[in-house]
Amino acid sequence: MIAAIVFAAVTAVPREFTGLPLQSALQNAVTHSPDVAQAQERVNENAALLAAARGIRAPALVANYAMAPQAGNTNNTVLQRLTTVGGQITLGDYLAYGATVRQAYFTLAGSQFDLLDAQRAERIKVIGQYYTALKAVATVGLQRAGAQSAQRDLRSAQLRYRAGDAPRLDVVRAQVALAQAQSNVEAAQVDLANAQDALAVETSRPLAVFSRLTAATGVPAPPADPQRAIVRALAVRSDLMSARQAVRAEEAAVSVAQRAVLPAITVNAGYTTGVDTGIPVHGPSASVNVALPISHTASDRTAAERARLAQAQYRAAAIQRRITVDVGAAARTYAETIRAVASATRARVAAQQELQATEIGYRSGASSSLDVETARSTYTQAALSELNAIYAQGQAAATLQEDMGS
Repeated sequence: MIAAIVFAAVTAVPREFTGLPLQSALQNAVTHSPDVAQAQERVNENAALLAAARGIRAPALVANYAMAPQAGNTNNTVLQRLTTVGGQITLGDYLAYGATVRQAYFTLAGSQFDLLDAQRAERIKVIGQYYTALKAVATVGLQRAGAQSAQRDLRSAQLRYRAGDAPRLDVVRAQVALAQAQSNVEAAQVDLANAQDALAVETSRPLAVFSRLTAATGVPAPPADPQRAIVRALAVRSDLMSARQAVRAEEAAVSVAQRAVLPAITVNAGYTTGVDTGIPVHGPSASVNVALPISHTASDRTAAERARLAQAQYRAAAIQRRITVDVGAAARTYAETIRAVASATRARVAAQQELQATEIGYRSGASSSLDVETARSTYTQAALSELNAIYAQGQAAATLQEDMGS
């Protein structure tokens, strides 16, 4: 009577979808994620800005044409026409070049780490969806097995009632138990459809790939020691690396702002040709323009950049704290799931033995149909708890690997 349920519980081992193993699901999700694509475009943007920063030292080609009236040699008015072609440089660009390039470089590096972090966040999301779908498949199988057992119980109760070996109440109880089991199957099927649909959308794969299961590929277990996990995460986590690059970029921005306090000096040099006081002229020419700021704009911008630098430093410290707390909690959660699986398995075995003994007692007249139904409900709940514990362990292990920056 309980063979189907026992089989469902005994085979409750970690599995994965045959048509979409976990690693393939993670790769597909990252490939098709809009969040990851957006992060990639930020990398492209900052790469272009770095190239632009490296080009600020190049001189500008300039051309100038001037025409103005002036006194001639014979007390008349003549036109002055001068055309100048040459180059122009701004000395401030040279002075700020190194700091400007460093700022752009560290900004690009930060966006690259942001891209890695977007990929990590996408993988964590899919890990949760993947194990939710696996658990839903197993739950449907277990609930169906329970419904089949309830159907057999109803037939048995009807036969015994007609033979005069059981009261009408046993038939009623079996009908109620079957209706409840069928309701549980329908609810589990809805949960499965929702979980599979969410995973199909996230991975851009058809629902057909979720039709079959196979044994999960073994993966190295993450360290359950919180301190080891924290040390590893702080060394490689992409969000922390991005925050540290942001600090370096702001340090360079402060240097750029400090150089803006200096006078703006622009140098033009070229070759001039034209007519001056009616006489053709030509030859090299040069000019220097100096602009001395008298407002506090430059110093105020420097103060603003210092404030942004402080913000970036505090942000990096906050991320380091969050990683320390979150990774430590994830490691402890993973360790707890290992113990939970062992405990849930023991509970399921005990509930199975209780159900077997109760059914034997029912056949011999020592137990009532209510006792059997109670024992079966206890067993089903224990089997569900074991399934939940098994897949919670798998999800906790995969999530901890991502939290450590693996």
